[in-house]
Amino acid sequence: MLTNTNYCLAFLLLLVTCSVTALRCYTCSYTNGGLDKSCILDPESTHKITNCSKMYCIIVRQELVHPAGQVASFIRDCQDKPLYLNTVKTDATFKTYHRSCTSDLCNDSDGTHAATNVDPNFGAAANMIIKGKLSYYGAKAYKN
Repeated sequence: MLTNTNYCLAFLLLLVTCSVTALRCYTCSYTNGGLDKSCILDPESTHKITNCSKMYCIIVRQELVHPAGQVASFIRDCQDKPLYLNTVKTDATFKTYHRSCTSDLCNDSDGTHAATNVDPNFGAAANMIIKGKLSYYGAKAYKN
C-alpha cells in the first residue's frame, strides 16, 4: 500500500521525467543522383524531425571538388560526439562541411556556413584541469 509520501515521490518523478525534453533535429539524407533534393533545400518540407537523445544536431555536406559545388552527399542527423563541430575539410576529391548546433531544429541551413547558435561553453563541464608541470611556453610566460 502506498503512503502519501510515496504518492508525492511518484508524482515528482513523473513531473521530472515529463519535463525533460529531447533535442529535436531534422534527420534526412541525399545522395548524388537522387531526384528529391528537399533534404538539402527545404528540410521542413521533409517532415523528418527526430526527438534525439544526443547532444548535437548535425549537417555533413560533401561536395565534389570537380565539378566544384556539386553535392555528392548530404546528411542531417543528431550525434553525441560529432567528428568535427564546425569546419570544412578538403581533399583531392571532396570538400566536406561539418556543422553542429545545440538547439531545436537548428540544423536547417544548407550546411555551407557555420551554425550561429552554438554555445561555445556547451559541454564545458566535462573539461578538467590537471595540475602538472609547466610547459616550455607556460614557464616562459611566468619569467616575464
